[in-house]
Amino acid sequence: MDTEKLFQERQKQFTDAEQLAQQQYNQLALWRFVWFLLTVAGIWWLNDTGNTLAAIGTFLAGLIVFGWMLKRHQAIRRRRDLNHHLAFVNQDEAARLHRQYLRPETGDVFLTPTHAYAGDLDIFGKHSLYRLLNRTHTYDGSYRLANWLLTPAPPQLAYVRQQAVEELEPQLDWRQNAEALAYLSEKTGQSPAKMRQWVLEDTTLPLYLLVARFILPLITLGVAVAWLTGYLPGWAVLACLGLHGLLLSQTNELARVVSEQTHEMAEALKTFQDLFQHTESVKGFSPLLSSIRDNLSAGPRPASVAVGKLARLVENFNFRQNPYFYLFFALPTLWDIHHLQGLSRWRNRYRKHLNNWFDALAEMEALNSLAGFAYAHPTYVVPDIIDEKVPHLEAVDTSHPLLSPAKSIANSLELVGSGQTILITGSNMSGKSTFLRTIAINTVLALAGAVVSARRFGCSPMRVFTSMRTQDSLEESTSSFYAELKRLRTLLELTQGSETVSDNPTQKALTSQWPVFYFLDEILKGTNSADRHRGAEALIRQLHKTTASGFVSTHDLELGQMTDASGFVRNCHFQSDVRDGELHFDYTLYDGICRSFNASQLMQAIGIDMKLGSVH
Repeated sequence: MDTEKLFQERQKQFTDAEQLAQQQYNQLALWRFVWFLLTVAGIWWLNDTGNTLAAIGTFLAGLIVFGWMLKRHQAIRRRRDLNHHLAFVNQDEAARLHRQYLRPETGDVFLTPTHAYAGDLDIFGKHSLYRLLNRTHTYDGSYRLANWLLTPAPPQLAYVRQQAVEELEPQLDWRQNAEALAYLSEKTGQSPAKMRQWVLEDTTLPLYLLVARFILPLITLGVAVAWLTGYLPGWAVLACLGLHGLLLSQTNELARVVSEQTHEMAEALKTFQDLFQHTESVKGFSPLLSSIRDNLSAGPRPASVAVGKLARLVENFNFRQNPYFYLFFALPTLWDIHHLQGLSRWRNRYRKHLNNWFDALAEMEALNSLAGFAYAHPTYVVPDIIDEKVPHLEAVDTSHPLLSPAKSIANSLELVGSGQTILITGSNMSGKSTFLRTIAINTVLALAGAVVSARRFGCSPMRVFTSMRTQDSLEESTSSFYAELKRLRTLLELTQGSETVSDNPTQKALTSQWPVFYFLDEILKGTNSADRHRGAEALIRQLHKTTASGFVSTHDLELGQMTDASGFVRNCHFQSDVRDGELHFDYTLYDGICRSFNASQLMQAIGIDMKLGSVH
């Protein structure tokens, strides 16, 4: 079935289920109200007729049934909300097929201006690769996906991601349920930094508080009973409660700090419990999926059980913020001490597992994003990651994934060996820049473990580097030409292994040995033609002496003559035709140097009289 039609049908299915659940929700709300009125009326009538025991029984029965109805109401609301979110997930999937995005996250927070390629390739932004792929909802999951797009994976790691994606891709219901569950709490997207900070701390309550938390409330209860029966004066109860307050004052500061660290995550923890439980149920035998399940089951209890217990502890502990609850219940029972000790026991038992659990969930969300991308684009191909030390690229019928599949034009090209440059010439708007971005962004996808927009695609591990959108900076007093020179200096440093695109020390040491795969668009466009030609030729010759290979687009036809003098430059071009006074582009890559340019036609089209340019 066509994927768009499938998503649309599923959207309707879940919308209908949501509306049915809403009807049930409204009906049960009415019956709850009716039951409440009947119970109150029954208690009043029985009590008025002297049937006190029957009135008490009616009260208890009414309370039990009302509690059951309340629990049932919550279950219906949850089902309604899940169906609402599932309908949105499918609506969003259908929109993405047309490169329209309903989710607001752009990933701009992950963009650094000096990254080797992110800015030029639209990795983040309103119309970006991140937005096309992103199906994450947790803070760690979003960061993990962004990091995969920013940092090339070694061949073995890319391969095991491909295996996991292959197993996840057909599990449509499981994958979409994972997204819908995450939507149940808006706080799942918040950073768990405070929670991680709390779990690493070590707080031990004094022994006398641990003993007093059981003994003192019992004594106070006995004193209260004695007061009610007339054996003790009321001030004895007040004295006991004053002692309670004195003991609680020993933990007030600690309780305040713990409350601040945990209250923001209290709501999200319930959703995390659901997410962990759902992730524990994922099917698949690939190494990554098995590792994720193993990490979530490590420890005294599975992640879902442990986090569920923490959710209840945190929620109950933060009841203390209600002044009435604190006065009438928390103070007499020494609530804070009981729950601080409970939280301390939880922390000591699970602290070494918590980070692994969140990491496993983040990994699953990132894999789910790649799997959702693969499912939505069944014609995209799993790339071959060629474990070679020299640049190797094979792109067959490759198109730009950010363009609608119905509108994108596919091209093919192969590049093998170090020090190779493919020189792209062509007229304005003929497709040079888009082609460079097409090859580069598909290489980024391949090295992240994702499918690519091609009929066949293979590449070796490489460090992608681009120089396409260099701009001037008033703040730094930098011209666009000098900004490009700084960018090219970074490229030369990369070819010497002095810098890398990764901030991870282990990954940095590994990728620094990989060859650079560069994409230079309209090279040295900010200077005169003579200097541009000399500088571009010198740069290409210098890069030839390194392990780097790549692409250079230019309007400088003289650069194409390098092919005749050396075997490391290959010419390709895009062209345009003038038909009936209008420009036409086929956006198809051809071998050789471009011989037709359209700048004059474009200038004439906007009203410039080109005949005047020849008058002296």
